[in-house]
Amino acid sequence: NAIREDLKSMSFEEIMKLKEQLGAKVYKEAVLGAQSSRNQLRKPKPKSELKRLNKNRPREMSSRRQVPFLGAEQRTEKKITTSTRDPRFDEKSGTYNIETFKKNYQFVSQIRQREVGQLKKQLDEVEDPEEKHKIKDTMQRLINKNVEDKKWHSKQKKLNKEKAYIQKKHNEGHEPHYFTKKERRAKELVAQFEQLKSAGKLNKHLEKRRKKNAAKDRKRIGIA
Repeated sequence: NAIREDLKSMSFEEIMKLKEQLGAKVYKEAVLGAQSSRNQLRKPKPKSELKRLNKNRPREMSSRRQVPFLGAEQRTEKKITTSTRDPRFDEKSGTYNIETFKKNYQFVSQIRQREVGQLKKQLDEVEDPEEKHKIKDTMQRLINKNVEDKKWHSKQKKLNKEKAYIQKKHNEGHEPHYFTKKERRAKELVAQFEQLKSAGKLNKHLEKRRKKNAAKDRKRIGIA
């Protein structure tokens, strides 16, 4: 209080010189008091709430802070989604080996065979012609798949047998005969001919091939 009384009798210029000599911090503590000066410094600034004139209007935002892109109300946390992995197109699954794949999934042919038997029973019970047609198509697809797998395994056995023959000739010190694609195809046709002949299906197969070739010829020369 005594300091304040002395300051009252001083001119403004003298007060400013005194403030420069003591420093702003010491001057404030001397005039206002140490405790009140600290409290004044620590006192938080009151937040100015920006009120809306109408509840349906958008809230007015301060220009001192950057407004979020979508606004606080529309921002939602991103959901963590588990990514599914397809082993057919994933490098982590390794390279595709058809021989290993066919051997590992050879049991699928037995499952298809059982499904064909179940569809045959179902075909006898169904009376709707459209439903019968669908069942027959499904049966034919399963049978064709098994026929393709059987052909593939038979072809692989012949190739393995050919490789063993070549290796044997090498071990004996002889030059082996390497079969060409044409020779392999000719051997396959002979084996197929003998198989159809023994099963009694040769004439039916030849008739089917004759009709197929005739249809190709008609298409080639433009006859419907």
